[in-house]
Amino acid sequence: MQVPPPGLDRLGRLDVILVRHARALPPGSPGWEERDSDRPLTEEGLRNAAELAIELEPYVLYAIYSSPYTRALQTVEPTARIRAMRVNQLADLRERLLAPVLDAGWQEHVRRSWEDPDYAAPGGETARAAQRRGIGTLDLLRVRHPDGGAILVSSHGNLISLILQTFEPRIGLEFAQAMPMPAIYHIEHDGIGWRVLGGTGFVEIAAIN
Repeated sequence: MQVPPPGLDRLGRLDVILVRHARALPPGSPGWEERDSDRPLTEEGLRNAAELAIELEPYVLYAIYSSPYTRALQTVEPTARIRAMRVNQLADLRERLLAPVLDAGWQEHVRRSWEDPDYAAPGGETARAAQRRGIGTLDLLRVRHPDGGAILVSSHGNLISLILQTFEPRIGLEFAQAMPMPAIYHIEHDGIGWRVLGGTGFVEIAAIN
């Protein structure tokens, strides 16, 4: 078992409740092709967000973080409102940029990027770069909360899948495509390192190993 270096106190256990946003208008919807970050939740998605706030009632949350994208913010706003907490926006929780403008071929960019993590459409972000950004954000939150506790983090399906793939390499395109909206994953830092405790579809993949 690893132990902290001499002279350093052990960090408190940090529980990250990582949430994929609720159902939003589909990518490339008419009028939203060049404003992907502004796509809002649907009526169903807004109901899901309200239900999520109830589902999270048992947790004592020390902070709430979100991607600055509208759909991610709307997903955790009911939770924040009930608890009279603020939602802290972190730009690096944003979704991976597939291309500057999402057209009918955006799904092909997703497929190719899972086959080749260094592939990117012109002006887009590679899966490898997005994965590093996501893990870097987890490490930033670890530094912000040295005493531990539980925090709620709202982000996006592609980025979350890439983060989880860091801990479970079997995760791929099929997992990402099957992820529901919303979805919840529990990631823990025990003071030494990160591990995934479970979440939608994750347990099934891990059990295959």
